Amino acid sequence: MAINSVGSILSIFILFATLLPTQGFSPSPLSHNRRSSPRLPLRLNEGGRAGVADSGLVDANRYNVDLEKAAGIVTASVQAEKSATRAPGVPFLDSKDKDYFIDDESFLVERQGGLGLELLELAGGRDDGFGITIIENVVEGSNAEKAGILAGDSIASVGVPSPSFVFGSGEIPADVRDCECRDFDTTIGVLSSIPADASSIVVNVKRVRRWPKIQLRVEYPKSQCAEGVSNVKDIELFAGENLQRAMLNRGIILDDPGQGKCDFCGKNSCVVSVYGGRKLLNPMGLTEEKLMERNPRCRLSCKTTVGYNMQEGDINVRVNLSQWKEDKDSSS
Repeated sequence: MAINSVGSILSIFILFATLLPTQGFSPSPLSHNRRSSPRLPLRLNEGGRAGVADSGLVDANRYNVDLEKAAGIVTASVQAEKSATRAPGVPFLDSKDKDYFIDDESFLVERQGGLGLELLELAGGRDDGFGITIIENVVEGSNAEKAGILAGDSIASVGVPSPSFVFGSGEIPADVRDCECRDFDTTIGVLSSIPADASSIVVNVKRVRRWPKIQLRVEYPKSQCAEGVSNVKDIELFAGENLQRAMLNRGIILDDPGQGKCDFCGKNSCVVSVYGGRKLLNPMGLTEEKLMERNPRCRLSCKTTVGYNMQEGDINVRVNLSQWKEDKDSSS
């Protein structure tokens, strides 16, 4: 599957669009255990970018990666069965590395003077037009730079807004043209197909981001540990993971016969005590608040999400809580 080195300039839409030789296109099957990428509330920036809302949330752009890293991470995946968001057998941009994810961003970009993008084909040469094309460079001072598009982004689709279209409102342009996981020529063809009288376009891109991490310190009751074995275990979690499931998946033993069963998960070891990093957890629901009124340090692990709002940092918890009382009683 050879790819020829080709240079191309599209003066109306793209400046210095460049195609370079690289590896072939090889879609990989979608892992059913893949985490869903975080989704944050959007707002309209001055440059025409839909970004993170001003409500104390972490700006997801702090987890962006550079062009070289993005080019080495992106791949194309397909799924066998139809889902609510994807058709079966159609390639979509994915990450090869579990420490990174593909996020969605949308930008309103003016067309006067061109977009100002250099495109790089990472994979192509197929008869069906599928491949991987990313943005190699955003020209300084260009419309694309002003909007917020970055090198390493991949154009997923472009939309032609109607006169009444309001960017950032959640409305989808009626005329959307897809180019996700397409080769260079197909991507250029989509951009070239935009009507000349459209003064701006909505550019939807896929952006590679690093998963924010949580360093979790778990403390066991000493009575549950063999002599000479530390009662502290440090593990790493991804932001957005469920606390209980994440601990169990990483070998934390939740065993507390003296604790009552949780009404939600049915486990007798669900309640944990949080001694640090509480602000990194999701807020309690009304029911959990009522249950924990007398135990303000405690959370139901089955209802707790770590790294809330894409935060990262350190969290300390104690597990198997009734056994801690037994430790205290036996030492007194």
